[in-house]
Amino acid sequence: MYCGGDMGNILIGWPNRVDSATLSGGSWQLPLNNLKNRDQWVVARSTDLTTTNTVLNLDLGTVRNIRTIALVNHNLSKTATWKISLGTTLAGAEVYTSSWNAAWTLTFDENTMQWEDVSVWEGIVDDDFINYPYIVSFVLPDWYNVRYVRIEINDTANTEGYIEIGRLFVGGGFTPKYNAEYGLQDSWEDKSEIVESISGATLAVLNRRYRKVQFVLPMLAQTEADIIHELQRRQGLYGEVLYIPDISDQSQNQRYGMLGRLSELSPIEYPYYKNRSVAFVIKEL
Repeated sequence: MYCGGDMGNILIGWPNRVDSATLSGGSWQLPLNNLKNRDQWVVARSTDLTTTNTVLNLDLGTVRNIRTIALVNHNLSKTATWKISLGTTLAGAEVYTSSWNAAWTLTFDENTMQWEDVSVWEGIVDDDFINYPYIVSFVLPDWYNVRYVRIEINDTANTEGYIEIGRLFVGGGFTPKYNAEYGLQDSWEDKSEIVESISGATLAVLNRRYRKVQFVLPMLAQTEADIIHELQRRQGLYGEVLYIPDISDQSQNQRYGMLGRLSELSPIEYPYYKNRSVAFVIKEL
């Protein structure tokens, strides 16, 4: 009945604590405060690729519950790595420190590729995928109550000569005890405008394609339903939510995960005794 049999549980991240945080560290020719802008084309850009200049320190202002971090609309190259630290002091690592993790974790089924394809050997995406703004996300191994977060990026081989990030997500969220039921739908929504002329020729104004996911959480305790009720109240149809499809699989999170919004506020149903259920429709921003 539940997708949890072949995947880890979903995480819905909210709220984004970046907007109220103080950002510092590194050296940035386009300021770090641009990461607080919901318009992802307003980017923060480092002065160069020196690792001391591609660091972000966050002071959340007070202790917050944190589980996941994501970089959105970035230009990280296929060899980029990053590291997360949580501390009790600015730039500290007293609470938690990750290892250096690959920014790109997407892989392909080898049966669908030619033997000479670079991805067969390197296990990473090609340049076409890198140019598309897939998120780089990291799910912490547990929930942490912290005030300070440090993000270090190592991408010294980036041919663009700088690191660029359009939006940063740092926050907690909600993971259900029982996962979504089978029937979850991942899809693309294409905003291109297609016109067929009198002659039969097809004309198009090409626009970006957006990811979309639909699923149902069918087995919720009342306390879990209360959390979702509050999520709907706070975020509404416009507020950001970070969709993480599998807390145990960073590759799937990169392929299907997204920073999005709720495209509808589905009713929280009471289908039978001591059970709540709710449907989600999340659309990529």
